[in-house]
Amino acid sequence: MRIVSLAEIQAAIAPEAAIDAVKAGFIAHAKGLVECPEPTQIVFRDEQGDHHGECHVKSATWEGLPYAAVKIASGSYRNAARGLPGAGGMIVLIASETGLPEAILHDECWLTNVRTAAAGALAAGLKPVSKDATLGVIGTGTQAEMQAEMICAHLGLGSVAVWGRNPTRAAALADRLRAGGLAATPMATVREVCHASAILVTTTPATSPVVHLEDVPETLHIVAVGADTPGKTELDSRILGRAHTIVTDAHQECLSNSDFGAAVRAGEIAEDCDASFGEMLALAEPDPRLARDGISVVDLTGMGVQDLAIAEMTLNALADSR
Repeated sequence: MRIVSLAEIQAAIAPEAAIDAVKAGFIAHAKGLVECPEPTQIVFRDEQGDHHGECHVKSATWEGLPYAAVKIASGSYRNAARGLPGAGGMIVLIASETGLPEAILHDECWLTNVRTAAAGALAAGLKPVSKDATLGVIGTGTQAEMQAEMICAHLGLGSVAVWGRNPTRAAALADRLRAGGLAATPMATVREVCHASAILVTTTPATSPVVHLEDVPETLHIVAVGADTPGKTELDSRILGRAHTIVTDAHQECLSNSDFGAAVRAGEIAEDCDASFGEMLALAEPDPRLARDGISVVDLTGMGVQDLAIAEMTLNALADSR
């Protein structure tokens, strides 16, 4: 069994190739070619019961692919203060024919971050916007930075507005994005970011809404990424109640884990009001609903097929480079 290091993985990955692989995975899932068992989520709590981290285990098989994948991603929000990485993990690829492990991609959660950012780029791309539009980013962590970079590269955007609870970290993220060639501006409030932006991506581990209905202009395309565990929520449920279109990557998981489910439980929306992300991506032309003025929301909780798609692509790229 091959063990692949993070350095090898990073050398094999090209961002647009990752986006293409993740898109193919979502479409295959929508066509019924993929099986994604229900994910396992372990929440880490301290002696006072405070939630400080979690472990996610996701898996998938894909008809016609030689591998199944099992992904483990875990970490603690307190690791930075300990001088430790915020997250770690690996993806195990198992031969579909024999059931034996073929490779461990010891990616230290990097592939999870890439495939999540790739999904964000695809979700942002559902809404037609001009090249001079601004992307709003809520959050200041690794995923906030990767979402900004990948969405802007994928859509050809050059302007980013940033907000975080910690203004120093928000300014530091804006500095890093500017160093990468983007015109990035930290802003004082969520409302300022929302009103400056055509697309908003939320990337926080919040357990109460960070973006409120009063913050949102009449037209905004929102990609909600952070809420991936029961109890997390980033968006005021009234925002989803006001949205003309809601898209989810995994209906059942979004009911349990994310802003979509919180809005259903709050009575703001019906349980069956969402459209399938994979079906949207499979369309030859953009869905006309997403071209309308008004609020649209894409709620992403993360799927095992993303991990399988990017891991299989990585292993193939490594084989081709030999």
